[in-house]
Amino acid sequence: MRSLLIRIFTSFWSIIVITIVAAGALGYAYAERARATMQNFEISDAMLEASEALREDGREGLTEWLRSLPGITASLVYVLDDRGSDLLERRLPPPVQIAMRRFGGPRFRRPPPREFGNLRPARPFTQLIGPDNHVYTFFVLPPQGNVARWLFERGGLGIVFLALLISAAVSYLLARAISQPIRRFRESAVAIANGDLGTRVTDRVGKRRDEIGLLAQDFDRMANELQRAWLRQTELTRNVSHELRSPLARLRVALELARRKTGDLPEYDKIDAETGRLDELIGQILEFSRLDSETHEERTLINLDELIRPVVEDVRYEHDRAGSKARIAFDSGSGAEVRGYANALRSGVENVLRNAMQHGGDDGEVQVRLRAEPSHAVITIVDQGGGVAEDELDRIFEPFYRSKKGRRESRTGSGLGLAIAARAIAMNNGTVMASNDAAGLRVAIRLPLADP
Repeated sequence: MRSLLIRIFTSFWSIIVITIVAAGALGYAYAERARATMQNFEISDAMLEASEALREDGREGLTEWLRSLPGITASLVYVLDDRGSDLLERRLPPPVQIAMRRFGGPRFRRPPPREFGNLRPARPFTQLIGPDNHVYTFFVLPPQGNVARWLFERGGLGIVFLALLISAAVSYLLARAISQPIRRFRESAVAIANGDLGTRVTDRVGKRRDEIGLLAQDFDRMANELQRAWLRQTELTRNVSHELRSPLARLRVALELARRKTGDLPEYDKIDAETGRLDELIGQILEFSRLDSETHEERTLINLDELIRPVVEDVRYEHDRAGSKARIAFDSGSGAEVRGYANALRSGVENVLRNAMQHGGDDGEVQVRLRAEPSHAVITIVDQGGGVAEDELDRIFEPFYRSKKGRRESRTGSGLGLAIAARAIAMNNGTVMASNDAAGLRVAIRLPLADP
């Protein structure tokens, strides 16, 4: 079926048709059963049985006999006392009420004996006289007029239950046909949002020939365009960065030659510093592009203590050489092991640590802790730089984003360090989260432990 509109219309229309057909078939079956039962019901024999029960046990015996009748027969036979009440305390149907008003008045009484010569008044209904001299009147309704009422009273719940069951089954199949592809669309959309641009839905939904199938084809076409645009952007960034490296190297050579000819000048130092910043920025862009593309590195077993300790020593040496008084304290309480990409993970931890040293104050202390939980290893890096605004905690991991505090203090940096760290940790199936500590910024890296 090509159209989802036609499918929905047909489904609901089928519910109505199936319910009507089922109700008609059930009513026909009940009617046939009632007809067969009444054909086998002899009124004269029933009157004799009722008379015998009344004579032996009185009103209670007649009531028990009435209860003993088969279900369909019992719905057609009514026995009223001389006050006009049914022995089973049932609501009287309209034919019985009309008969009461026409022949019995407010009460049913035994007529006094009268002699009219050759005239004998007809009794419209059979009556029995009990031992206590009370009169009991029989009403036997025809099955043709009572089948609908009996079905309503006895079979109505069954019909309603059947209609609900059928409609629930058809509605479930319809809801499943609509919700299942929507769930697959959502899974693919979440995968694309997480960076997996290779995900597609056509292989699971595209075989449908309705509006959902067309939407799946359009969705995959959009994903293809996004993936191509991302690849072009990545390739452009990589090529531009490589092309900038060559003139940058020539610029440094020319700067060194100029120093030899003219000697050291303050302007040369400024050019050298800016050239170094540009070289660092290009290096970070290349590293981010490398992490953002498919890696050919093999996953290996990584001892986190052995990976983090050299990183701490390298960053400490660089800052000591630059004359910084900032300190790094490394506390390793575990030799936790993870399975992942060692180079990417080293780069991620190093960028977080460099960011903490850069923003943690000239004489502050950066604490690095390694702990093992039941299923994860946690690397915590805490600085004493005062933290960032709460609304910026998630954004500091975006590429080229610099916090308001960093821009205000004119700190050097490109805003790529934490973005590289987040990407490198995500490659290792980990997560990174920032929060404000009492003295500064706390960055927690969680990595799944390797299977023993």
